[in-house]
Amino acid sequence: MAGFFKRLFASKEIPVESRYDEKGFNVYGIHKNGTKYDEQGFDIRGFNKNGKTRNRRYYDENGFDAKGIHQTGKKYIGGYDCFGYDALGFNKDGWNREGFYKDGFNKQGFDQDGFDRDGWNKYGFNRDGFHKNGTLFDKKGFALDGFNRDGLDRDGFNRGGFDKDGFNRDGFDIEGFNKQGFDRDGFNRKGFNKKGFDRDGYNAFGFNAEGFDRDGYNKNGLDAQGYDRNGFNQHGFNREGLNKDGFNRDGFNIHGYDRNGFDQSGFNKDGLNPQGYDRHGFNKDGLNPQGYDRNGFNQHGFDVFGFDRDGYDKQGFNRLGQKRSEQ
Repeated sequence: MAGFFKRLFASKEIPVESRYDEKGFNVYGIHKNGTKYDEQGFDIRGFNKNGKTRNRRYYDENGFDAKGIHQTGKKYIGGYDCFGYDALGFNKDGWNREGFYKDGFNKQGFDQDGFDRDGWNKYGFNRDGFHKNGTLFDKKGFALDGFNRDGLDRDGFNRGGFDKDGFNRDGFDIEGFNKQGFDRDGFNRKGFNKKGFDRDGYNAFGFNAEGFDRDGYNKNGLDAQGYDRNGFNQHGFNREGLNKDGFNRDGFNIHGYDRNGFDQSGFNKDGLNPQGYDRHGFNKDGLNPQGYDRNGFNQHGFDVFGFDRDGYDKQGFNRLGQKRSEQ
């Protein structure tokens, strides 16, 4: 890894944090995707969030775990940590993460302030702000701080970071919009993106890409399941399968009765059918359609054969022809 970063620091024009290795990480361990982990979930050293390597081990090939602690319990082994840097931040070749050697100068011979060993920067200024031409400005009219008399830098941006048209280096104006009128997230000043949707995903008419408003209803007033704001579908039934009167498609309510108060078997809550008889064929007076009670006697006390409960007919004779005895 040390050899890679030595090559990496050869180009000063690219900021350190913007230089990435073959796996997509910069020297600070940040991936191109802006996180500490790549698309497979591993960091610059090959550990995932659970502290395991790609080989499902808790230590790398040098014996360091995900936190940078060696199996011996030490942070530095032989004077260097898991990244190969000593306590002062230099690797075995004498370079730190930012690409500066122990003497404070990088490969191009400049220190962290941009001055070479003789005290001059690449534009010919010394630390006191004087140019080699003896003035405070170079031949192009720029001072040590990089701005000219008009307050513009070498790229044409003022001290506020905006060019003559009012846009910064990223192409956005002071309000955060680019030349096309969109912000960094792709929304215009009215809050809509190029497809016409706002940050919540709704268009100017209040509908999302699926055609539903913020309450979840389409232009016909129905939700994704086909129910209106009152909870009924186009057939007039709610999510429980009942209509506005409380009856299902078969005509029964939640208690199992139809509009006339009868269940599927044809009986009401009192257990009687439309003719007024229960499941055994008797009415509320306890009589069947022929007028006999559960014991087989009519209202006059005689059975179907004309005998009373004592076994005698109207003339007082029993089945044996015997006369009822007088009491």
